[in-house]
Amino acid sequence: MRIKGQKKLLGTAAALAVTVPFVLGGAAPATAATACGKSVANVDAVTYADRLVRAWGSGEQAATSCYASTATARALNAQATPGGVHWRRVGTQGAAGTIYVTYHDDARGGNLTVGVQNVGLRGSGGWHAATSARFVGEPKAWGPVQWSDNLIRAWGRGDTKWMAYYGTPNVTKALTKISKTGGSSWRRIAADAGAGSTYVTYRNDATGHRLVVGVSNIGLSQGDAHAADRVQYK
Repeated sequence: MRIKGQKKLLGTAAALAVTVPFVLGGAAPATAATACGKSVANVDAVTYADRLVRAWGSGEQAATSCYASTATARALNAQATPGGVHWRRVGTQGAAGTIYVTYHDDARGGNLTVGVQNVGLRGSGGWHAATSARFVGEPKAWGPVQWSDNLIRAWGRGDTKWMAYYGTPNVTKALTKISKTGGSSWRRIAADAGAGSTYVTYRNDATGHRLVVGVSNIGLSQGDAHAADRVQYK
């Protein structure tokens, strides 16, 4: 199936929301399978929620069970196991002794709100203080074409950190070998879906070269990072 590409330059960063307070991707704190470890009672509620979502996102079941109550861990794992690395904190709100921290999944869509009890943080070493997890709605998620656009924008400004997030190490290496900074002349001209991947084609209006980026539809739907797994330059 052919998807007509919009004829627009990718030099602007307006569609790439990277200035966020928290993006999952780091490793969850190490936790022994039989014990939760030293007290986390001095951790603030927002950081506590971040750690829980990161642990769940990366599939660290022991850590998830320590930060969450039994019901909360069950609710998270029923939604997805692992939760994926694209959860981005978008808001916090306090009410009746509980801090509610909301995250958005940029890859698959949908919001998650985690409730952390301040009283719970002060007792029993601070563990199991996340007493609720609520999933709401299915906002528009990043599709493979937008994902590829984000990679090309990051390359265009020479941002290797975000290139490494959107693409595999081989893709990042291939792009930086072409040029450390891709520039702003790359224009998307087509996108084709097939065999589990979407292939997005760009043309450089300054040089006439073409670039094809392959994005794994399966990886993106499962919330994986590095979904752009191939690139062809011609």
